Amino acid sequence: MQSLKNKIIILLLSLFFASTLLSQEKKEIVNPDFPFMVGDVGFAVDSLETVVGDVRKGQDFIFSIDLKNFGDRTITFRDGKSSRFVDLSYSPNVLKPGESGTLNITFEVVRELPPGEMAVEIAVETDDKKSPFKFLYLLANISEDPSLYDQKTVIDTVPRLIFEHLNYDFGHMKKGKTLYHAFLFTNMGGQDLEITEITTTPGCKVVGWPEKIVASEENGGIIVKLWFLANYGVQHHTITIMSNDPVHPEIVLGVHGTVYQKSAAKRNPDFCNE
Repeated sequence: MQSLKNKIIILLLSLFFASTLLSQEKKEIVNPDFPFMVGDVGFAVDSLETVVGDVRKGQDFIFSIDLKNFGDRTITFRDGKSSRFVDLSYSPNVLKPGESGTLNITFEVVRELPPGEMAVEIAVETDDKKSPFKFLYLLANISEDPSLYDQKTVIDTVPRLIFEHLNYDFGHMKKGKTLYHAFLFTNMGGQDLEITEITTTPGCKVVGWPEKIVASEENGGIIVKLWFLANYGVQHHTITIMSNDPVHPEIVLGVHGTVYQKSAAKRNPDFCNE
């Protein structure tokens, strides 16, 4: 009797796996142009992550992904910001069953972003009953734009450390978030510049700086990381730079803003997040 039960269980499992494989094969044949499915929406990408390569600071990177409604209900897509750096729009915003459209992505590569690899989150908001929110990622490499430093000049015969700005106001940020910011500078002196020491206040860490001598008219950047896990309210952080600039051997940079515990919308119903 027990042997018969085991045989029945094995038979049922075999039928289940066979039907699953058949379903997957059928899905691949039916949707070859939209291989990545989330809910009833198919995307014309191979996986969750799409490599887009180099993107330059100070420029808008525009990318499009075709999509299709494979469900039996009309799906509406909501335009708006996916994050601080990403705007999404759809052409059209409403897809009937079987209709195709385009997801238009605008990635604002602001100068504050640290150079290097970055996974840009794309949050697609819909009224799809199976999966209202769908997440994709663009794998980008943030690179410097040489045109940002076209206006260079030598103002002295000695090393001169000249920052583009000395203070950065990040506005309002929710508690528990992490912030990166880059302070860009140019050696506007006639001799080599050397940064000898960098100190920061607690909660702020330097994650990028020129480890070598900065020649005359060359550029560099001090990249800092700040995390707001415990403190909230008005925040002031300083970064002190020591160099061989005889005019300003010590320069103090500042990062300021307000950290709140609850979202701005909950604190003020009339708040508009633009």
